[in-house]
Amino acid sequence: MNIGTRKIVVDEAIAQLRLYAETNGAVLQYYDGLPGMTTVGGSDPNRITFEDLGRIMVIGADLRVLDIPWLLEVEAEKELAAIPVDARLEDAAPGSELFDAAMALDDKFTGHRGFGHAKKSKLLHLKRPYLFPVTDSFIRMTYGSSSAGAEFLKAVREDLVNPANVRDFKLLQVRLSAEPATSAARLLGEVPTLRLLDILASLLGEAK
Repeated sequence: MNIGTRKIVVDEAIAQLRLYAETNGAVLQYYDGLPGMTTVGGSDPNRITFEDLGRIMVIGADLRVLDIPWLLEVEAEKELAAIPVDARLEDAAPGSELFDAAMALDDKFTGHRGFGHAKKSKLLHLKRPYLFPVTDSFIRMTYGSSSAGAEFLKAVREDLVNPANVRDFKLLQVRLSAEPATSAARLLGEVPTLRLLDILASLLGEAK
């Protein structure tokens, strides 16, 4: 399995995902909405709400006081409404209408001092979890120079549609879904392939 500039075999990916699930239960419950992928896109998919801000704090968005009113007042309803909550990055080829809509939404949350790529990605992934990957300092290490903006979206999409990765991610999801009912990792069998990819990308970056 190729993720950014790194490689990982399926057995090791399963081991890493088990460890992530065991140590990030609050993230899976309150950010990812597991079990059941509840409230995909938030309680109001086309607006930023206090609920959204609370959920991204759980995954370490570290919002500042001044970020909160700015986020609540950003006029992004039109850009959010233009993208279905289940829109998939796999279907967003560069130059396509969906890719352009994704970048238009990304632009709406760009330029506020102190609200960088990591915070923005955690918010956008929450609102459109099948389209926007999460990024952080470790994921940036995994993806190198293609770790932000349109280039990052393109690079992650390439990994998602890579036929060998498609096969391996399907195997990962089958194996995660077959984990014992008491295993936290079983919850990860429900998340979008994109979320599995960004968890692994972060773990691979952290390991180097």
